[in-house]
Amino acid sequence: MEAIGTVVSKVAVMLLLIIVGYIITKTGMLTEKGAAEITSLLIKIVTPCLIINSLISAGKNLELGSLLLAAVVSTLSMVIGVLVSLVFFKKEPPERKKVLRFSVIFSNAGFMGLPLIQGIVGDTGVVYGSFFVVVFNLICWTYGYAMMSGGRLNLKTALLNPGIIGLAVGLPVYFLGLDLPAVIREPIGFLSGLNTPLAMLVIGSFVARVDLKSFLTDWNVYKTAFLRLILCPALYLVLLLLIRPEPEIFVSTVIQASAPVAANTVLFAVEYHQDSQLASKTVAATTVLSILTIPVFTVLAQLACGF
Repeated sequence: MEAIGTVVSKVAVMLLLIIVGYIITKTGMLTEKGAAEITSLLIKIVTPCLIINSLISAGKNLELGSLLLAAVVSTLSMVIGVLVSLVFFKKEPPERKKVLRFSVIFSNAGFMGLPLIQGIVGDTGVVYGSFFVVVFNLICWTYGYAMMSGGRLNLKTALLNPGIIGLAVGLPVYFLGLDLPAVIREPIGFLSGLNTPLAMLVIGSFVARVDLKSFLTDWNVYKTAFLRLILCPALYLVLLLLIRPEPEIFVSTVIQASAPVAANTVLFAVEYHQDSQLASKTVAATTVLSILTIPVFTVLAQLACGF
């Protein structure tokens, strides 16, 4: 029951923010240009601050072997998404295929995943969950970037994109145990705090521009929801049964692997001129449906590892 209550609470927060974005778009307060500018702000400024802040807030260092294992299994969860998306979206038009594949590969591991882990696993789980977010950003800003932008990933892009810059700053701070002064730490925290509300407003803005009939009749939205919320986490759960990591890693990463489509899907679609309406539909639909699926996988993970 605790898992269900936590999931419903987090989803309700996200949906209310999406509704606000929908309303301010319909009333003309937020224009398409404004939503695009917010998207650029989120990607270029807020994203690196979010990564740095998650590592600053991750808590005490755990054993390096456990952290590496958490990173390895987190990578495997996204590899599963890559393989599944390649199998199920072969015949889609390129602009839709990119969005659908991105939606299946990347989950909302940060905003939804970490609070759920905090409530169910505790502080140790949050540290492991932070490394899932680190892996998420590393793969998102390399493989995901190359896929959505349509360009080759050169060395300059790989090293200077916002996600990698955030990791380059945050990882040394974490591993060296640096205590940043408040004058630096607090602005980073404030900027990272903008991620969820601004991202949800943007999603609501693009949902407002989607024809309701196309939302309900787009078969690929439901197909994506099945793959992201059921098939991928189920395959990942089976894989963890073979690897048998410690219970905190097991439960924490299953929660993140079963989260709905990442808000980054909309942000990348807007920034790189892909199908932003389709991206908005996959985020909104999977967020609602995750109320039913995340508690199931959380309980299954707890039973599987005896947590």
